[in-house]
Amino acid sequence: MSVTNVPRASCLPATKVKSGHRHLSSVRRVVVCSSTTAKRGVRCVPHASFGFGKANSKSNKGPPVLTSKKVVPGQGKGSPKWREIHQCLIDENVKAVDARDLSSFVAANKNAILIDVRQTIEFNEWNVPPSVNVPYAIPDPNVVRRAVGYAISIKGGLKVRNPGFIDLVREARRREKKNASTIVLIDTKGGDLATSPTADGTSGVYDQTDSQALRAAFELTQAGDFKDVRYVKGGLPGAIEFGNMPYQSKKWKPFLEWLTLTNRDDTRKLLMYSRLLPDPTNLPGVLLQGGIFLFIGLAYYDVFGIGSWAAENVPAACAFLPVCL
Repeated sequence: MSVTNVPRASCLPATKVKSGHRHLSSVRRVVVCSSTTAKRGVRCVPHASFGFGKANSKSNKGPPVLTSKKVVPGQGKGSPKWREIHQCLIDENVKAVDARDLSSFVAANKNAILIDVRQTIEFNEWNVPPSVNVPYAIPDPNVVRRAVGYAISIKGGLKVRNPGFIDLVREARRREKKNASTIVLIDTKGGDLATSPTADGTSGVYDQTDSQALRAAFELTQAGDFKDVRYVKGGLPGAIEFGNMPYQSKKWKPFLEWLTLTNRDDTRKLLMYSRLLPDPTNLPGVLLQGGIFLFIGLAYYDVFGIGSWAAENVPAACAFLPVCL
């Protein structure tokens, strides 16, 4: 099997073709990124402009267009490590819009569309106009797995990558700004391409360079018809707190404004940016965790003989129950 690497200062498909096969349909899509990732043979982006994979384009004049199912996913099964995605985004020249300048950027760029990639529950709680919602992560279609998230108070339950994200962005572009040439992605975290990621294996929760917006950008750069994809460095908190962008909320605006007026702005920020505004999907987890703490408390003080029962029936309970002393 021969390997051909196409030299280019971005994430590239290096084709692996069996001897004697010349058709693109027999090409296995592999990507080699430039810089440090090229040295390691990183596999990441099947670049649409090179014609790999089945495209939706009806004409050969322009670059083919890939659907969500044809791109390398930014998260979940089949996705590269974050460090590799990070490098590919740099190689693809994905630019940042500083959160402090977002309002003026959107006002000055009439062909730009601002897309909030948070889950729909969060977007409906509050958002910044003129953003439109195209969630990058959606509730897990498997009810059992989704319910696990409810049990531990994850708003909306456990989630998976939205398998139709790219197609939904196209729909939003046609609906909102048909001639939009710039896609600006925003979420709560923001992410950062100017800083090196932390060590491999570190959770994206703690790696400040990682974000849903950037993982979404990773997929859009592969699609073939999004030439200018950007992300908001500083995210929604930066846009609101430092960029003075107003937020809107039909349900929570009076309460959130009251917190600000009564010098409880830190509480407002915590509720908004830590996803702590009450929602029915949080209730199962709150009840479950509350029940566990109640049981522990009753057992500790042996109320109604619960401590004695736990000492006999719950393994290792005597490690902390006074009734065993």
